[in-house]
Amino acid sequence: MITKKGVALAVGAIALLVAGCSSANVAATVDGTEIAESTVLGIRTSNEGQVSVPGDQFRGDLSRLIFTEALLVAAEEDFGLKGLDTPEAREAYLASVDSREEEFLASIAANPEFTEEAVNVTVTQLMILSDVREAFASDAEFLERMWSSTEGGFTQVCASHILVASEEEAFDVIGRLDDGESFPDLANEVSLDDASVDGALPCPVSPTVFVAPFALALLTAPVGEITDPVQTDFGWHIIVVESRESAETLEELAQDPLKWIAAERIEAAWSSWIDDAVGRADIAVRSDIGTWSSPADGIVPPAQSP
Repeated sequence: MITKKGVALAVGAIALLVAGCSSANVAATVDGTEIAESTVLGIRTSNEGQVSVPGDQFRGDLSRLIFTEALLVAAEEDFGLKGLDTPEAREAYLASVDSREEEFLASIAANPEFTEEAVNVTVTQLMILSDVREAFASDAEFLERMWSSTEGGFTQVCASHILVASEEEAFDVIGRLDDGESFPDLANEVSLDDASVDGALPCPVSPTVFVAPFALALLTAPVGEITDPVQTDFGWHIIVVESRESAETLEELAQDPLKWIAAERIEAAWSSWIDDAVGRADIAVRSDIGTWSSPADGIVPPAQSP
């Protein structure tokens, strides 16, 4: 689920009675758009045919729908992004998802607790995430701010490293490399970073995502040459930069911003936008369900009668 703060929910055993066909079926409104109780109940297969459901579960599912609707409204107002909750938009998005997103959606679809509507909501959230990130990356003011404030942030490298515990071990590795041993084989044998197969880092990657000494080496080391040992809090690194590219002008940055701007910088802008989008939405929750709490982005249950 797309959240920055998470949905703050009160956990309890209180159950909510399912309303009949009346105005009571409206569970909440977001900027005038009604969210029906039946829509909330349609998220989970276990709700079918029930006359009451757990209150904390209902409030959690309703909060998710409120959150999604608030982002849909803001995406249209701020970036002109329309129709992200339509079947046509979902179909187009699903045709282009990457393997990680496909696996995530498949796990939800395979969960017997969730309905097709739950999958649709998740797809809509992922579309908002993707489209708003792209909108930020192509916004002229955002790019100008990035260009004027970011140092070393528009370089992408492909590199490998071997991490050892001491400087002595690092020089021993360099000696073995100088004697002709394979960098990937040595990395797999001695590197403490067992997450980097053959010593390879994600490729390409922005140096800004690494600690300062490591990032500096990625930015300055001659391409194709083995570095001297580089010390960080994690140990001693032997690094080889295989390739390095940089956007040299604002115009070059604007041609393909997602290539050059580190994902963390886009994420920071996205997270700030989420706070603003949900915070400025006009959200009202039916009184017997609870009260929307803007600081926590969730529903506080109604006070129990003494």
